[in-house]
Amino acid sequence: MLLAFQAQAAESFRVHKTVLVTLTATGESQTVDANCNDAVAIILPEDKTYIQGVEISVKVPQIVAEWHDSVAWFIYTGIQPRPTEKRIDYSGERVHTGTFGVSLRKTIQIPLLKNNTIKRDAYSEYLQLVPPEEDGMIFFRMQLAMKGTPNDLTAAKFEITVRPLFIDKGRLHLTTKAPDSAEVQPYTVFIDGKSVSDVEVMLLDTGVHTLSLVSDSYRNEVRTFTVSQAKTTDLTVQFRDITPLLLIAAPEGTIVFLDGNEVENLKEPVSVSQGEHSVRFVIGDYEVVKQVSAVNGRTYTVSVNLDATISESE
Repeated sequence: MLLAFQAQAAESFRVHKTVLVTLTATGESQTVDANCNDAVAIILPEDKTYIQGVEISVKVPQIVAEWHDSVAWFIYTGIQPRPTEKRIDYSGERVHTGTFGVSLRKTIQIPLLKNNTIKRDAYSEYLQLVPPEEDGMIFFRMQLAMKGTPNDLTAAKFEITVRPLFIDKGRLHLTTKAPDSAEVQPYTVFIDGKSVSDVEVMLLDTGVHTLSLVSDSYRNEVRTFTVSQAKTTDLTVQFRDITPLLLIAAPEGTIVFLDGNEVENLKEPVSVSQGEHSVRFVIGDYEVVKQVSAVNGRTYTVSVNLDATISESE
């Protein structure tokens, strides 16, 4: 039976060996071997933005399960001195203890945040404690707790897997570029329709989101992006000039005049000033004129089509 204890006065103890596990901010699980009188010092990353807890999964040797309750495990806080692989003497406050019982697998979940979304299940032990931030580690110790056990039990290997438990969120890293490599002018960011003051410090739910950039100096830009768990999504947006653009579509052989000047390349958009413009299409003896009222930040398509009709008579 697993029992929880309030933190008590620091106690001094000795371990046979210290195993260090250093977690990274977005790292994968790590597996190490230890014996029943060893300690595992789990060093937490400085950047714990995405980490809400740590899971310790212990594969218990058969002989330990047969001699149930023969090996106890402990969680300590305030460990002194700082653990190293060569250090065996420590002091610290024991905040949780228990035994492995008859099970061949023991999974322990330790939250780093009081308000967390760690999924709990019948196969894991969730500890109602949060290690102090200043510790920067979780200290897990095992110790033989029964006399008269065989020597094989002391030498038995525990396989211990440590993995970070991530929040179901990520971040967006936004890079903006101005036209012609100029200095980027002010703009407003909206994510999913809500104004954001600093997108790079905002945690977003995993999934698809919509980014809108609104500016008086550039065309409005809209992008969709996907946020993955515990990851930062990079997105680069190239701003476009606010000058109105005309896209001209006409049959081959058409001569087009914009404000009286012939347009030589109909495949590229034409920049125009804000205001009224005249577009004249000349196809042989056929001529049509269209007026365009251009507004900054807009693109207009002006097209002319020729059609043929068939009639039948007796």
